[in-house]
Amino acid sequence: MNQGFALASLATLSPDWLMFWGSDDWAASPTVLAEVMDTLVSSKQSGSIPDLVVCRGRYADAVSGALGRPTFFSSSVQVNVAAFRRALFFGSTPPHQATLFGIGARQRLNSYAPGFRLSADLDYFLQLSRVPELLVQCLDLELVHMADAGISSQQTQRRLHEVKISYHNAFGWLWWIPYCTRYTRRVASLMISRLPAIHKRSAA
Repeated sequence: MNQGFALASLATLSPDWLMFWGSDDWAASPTVLAEVMDTLVSSKQSGSIPDLVVCRGRYADAVSGALGRPTFFSSSVQVNVAAFRRALFFGSTPPHQATLFGIGARQRLNSYAPGFRLSADLDYFLQLSRVPELLVQCLDLELVHMADAGISSQQTQRRLHEVKISYHNAFGWLWWIPYCTRYTRRVASLMISRLPAIHKRSAA
């Protein structure tokens, strides 16, 4: 991803927005990118250009493609830096595949920190939450579907360690609060996503 940041900075005509998708990520619908661009054009016309645009995503089974746990960050439309950092402290994290990185964010922080293999995106957002006047726009739009067979799902111990380091760097001895709430949210989201299947089995 740092290569993407660097290439955008070196380009003669740097793109206004960056997204980071892997080979196992795909658009949630044929029109979703156009819907995002319509919103960005409206924001530009109003003079309130966000630094980050956070949409929703959903994990999918890598084999069957069946949709599973959704991602969620904030129900607010616009989030200032104080609210952004507070949401991070209570365990919410923008899914990086469903986040558009604007020029404002990249000018302030144009790379992921070295040393993180699986949680560099979390660390990036935590560092960015220290930037005054940061503006985040949240869209109630499912942007991307993400296969659940990535490297981060296979190296759980390393990921947990990196998440702990990220929170400790950001919040000091209070690191355990976002750490615990992060995974409480994950478990709750997983259970909610399985409710329809449970109801179907009960009805059968």
